[in-house]
Amino acid sequence: MSASIKSAYRENLSGLAFRAGVKAADLAIQVPMLRGFLIDRLLERLGRTYDQCESDPNILEHVKWFGRHLETFLRRLLNERPSAARAILRFLATWATDLRRRTDRSDVGRVAPCTVVIEPTDRCNLSCPGCYAKSTADGADLTYEQLCGIVEQVIEMGVTLFTVSGGEPFLRETTERVLTRLALRHPDRGFLTYTNGTMIDEDIADRLAAVGNIFPAISVEGFEHQTNRRRGRGVYEQNRRVRQMLSDRGVMCGFSATMTRENAESICTDEFIELRIAEGDMFGWFFLLQPIGRAPRADLMVTADQRALMRETIYRWRREDRPIFLGDFWNDGHLSGGCIGARLYFHIYANGDISPCVFAPIAGENIFDIIAGRSQFKSLDDYVQNSPLFKAYRHEQAGVTDRNRPCMLIDNPQAFQRIRCTENCRAGKNFPPGYADGEIAETIKQVAQQWQEKCTQLPPVIQK
Repeated sequence: MSASIKSAYRENLSGLAFRAGVKAADLAIQVPMLRGFLIDRLLERLGRTYDQCESDPNILEHVKWFGRHLETFLRRLLNERPSAARAILRFLATWATDLRRRTDRSDVGRVAPCTVVIEPTDRCNLSCPGCYAKSTADGADLTYEQLCGIVEQVIEMGVTLFTVSGGEPFLRETTERVLTRLALRHPDRGFLTYTNGTMIDEDIADRLAAVGNIFPAISVEGFEHQTNRRRGRGVYEQNRRVRQMLSDRGVMCGFSATMTRENAESICTDEFIELRIAEGDMFGWFFLLQPIGRAPRADLMVTADQRALMRETIYRWRREDRPIFLGDFWNDGHLSGGCIGARLYFHIYANGDISPCVFAPIAGENIFDIIAGRSQFKSLDDYVQNSPLFKAYRHEQAGVTDRNRPCMLIDNPQAFQRIRCTENCRAGKNFPPGYADGEIAETIKQVAQQWQEKCTQLPPVIQK
C-alpha cells in the first residue's frame, strides 16, 4: 500500500472513529441505562488497541492497570457533566485511532508525539514567586494563524491532545477567543489548558461549554491559605466560584498542583483530594517543583520521602477508585516507558522556540526560522526527527532503565549536562543562573542521589 493511500485510509478511519464517538456519546447521554455499557465497550476498545500497538510488555501491563481506574471517573463524568462527556468520548475515540497512526510512524523509526505543549502567550496577569515560566505582564504572543499552523502540523505527526500553557492562556481568550476558535476547528482533539483561573468569566465559561473540548486545569497550592499565600489574597475563593460556574455549565475542569517541600504533606491527604472532588474537579495533575524561571528556590524541591509519599498516595487513590482522573507527571514513568520529552511530546514557547520538555529551560531552533527557510530543517517534523538536541535527549533516555527515575532534569542530571552541550542548544528564557553549574545544579544533584537511594525501597506500582 502506497504512503498516500495508507494516509487516506488512516484519515478515513479517523473520521469514522470520530463519527462513531459522537453517536455513542449522544446515545449514552440520551439513555442513561446505556452509559455503563458504553464505558465498558470504550475501555475494551482502548485495551484492544494497546494490545495491538504496544510492544513493551511492562508498559502494556501498567497501561492496562491504569485503564481499569478510568471507569469510576468516566461514570461520574457521564452523570455530572454529560456535555463534557460527549467531548471526552469523541477524544478517546480519536486517541485510539491516532495510537495506530503513531505506531505506524514508530514502526518505521519516526518520532510519534501524542501531545505537544504550546504557549499562546507568555504574559500573565499574576506575578507568583518562583514562576517556572518566568511570566510577566509583557511578553510574546503566538497569533491565531500561527497557532493554527502549528496545530495542523503536529496533528499530521500523530498528536491527539494539546497541552496549552503559558503565561496565562485565557488572556488570549479574553481578547481574541483563540482557544475556543481552535477547539471549534478541531472538535475531535482535546485542549488541556493550565490556568490560574482568574481570567475565566461567565462569557468565557459559556464559550467553553459550547465547544466542550477545552479542559481547564486550575492551579492550586494545596488548601486555601496555601494558594492565597503564593497567588494572592482571594484567589482561592475566586477560583472556587469559577469552578462552580464551569460545573453549572457542564464544563470538565480540574486542578494542577505543584508539590514543594512546604506543601507536600498537605496535598498528600485524603482531605485534599476529597475537597477537590467536592469543589467540582474531574481530574488533577501533580507536578514536582522545578528550580527554573523567576528567582527559583532549589531548597523547596521535595525530599525523597515526600516524593515517595506522593507516589504511594496517588496510586492508593487510584486503587480506591476515587471518581477523579489523576496524573503524576514524574512518578507515572511506568505508563510511558520513561521520560517523554522529545519522544512523546515537546514544547513550543510563545516566541516560537522549540524545547524538548516544558520543564527543560533550553531550546534549539525557532519554528518561525524553519517556516521562513532560515534553518537547515525543512519542517517542524523534520526538526523533531533530526535535530541534534532532540536526538541527544532520546539517546540519553535510552540509557535510563529505572522507570522510577525517568527524568533527564532531576533524576539523571548528569544526562542533562551532556544534553545542554549539544550543537545549537541554547538557554531558554527561563534558564536561571546557577542551573548549569552553580548552587541550583548542586542541589539537583543531591536530590537525585537521595531519590536514587530511596528507589531501592519502593514497592512495585502494581501490587498483586
